[in-house]
Amino acid sequence: MKISYEDNVFEELLAISSYLFDIEENLAQRFLDSCDDTFKLIATNPLIGAPNKFDSPKLSLVRMFRVKDFDNYLLFYVPIETGIRIIHVIHSAVDYNRIFSDEQS
Repeated sequence: MKISYEDNVFEELLAISSYLFDIEENLAQRFLDSCDDTFKLIATNPLIGAPNKFDSPKLSLVRMFRVKDFDNYLLFYVPIETGIRIIHVIHSAVDYNRIFSDEQS
């Protein structure tokens, strides 16, 4: 199964891993490894994540799943015919409804 990414995902991963690196050097690498493991898990089980109820019908296929071993980080993705497309990786304290609303306007 193929894993594709929105352009912003790499910036989000860089920002999160930089923050975690400042806390503990190997924490950043563990986070990135966990993201990779989670991406692969979801790619083989694309319906594993929870569907979300967004106002926009364009977002009806977006699903959410927690990053393995980093429960405070959420992964948003869309199942596609050939696998999954990662849309966002963000901290659970972030108002993700606002992020998706802003992107739709």
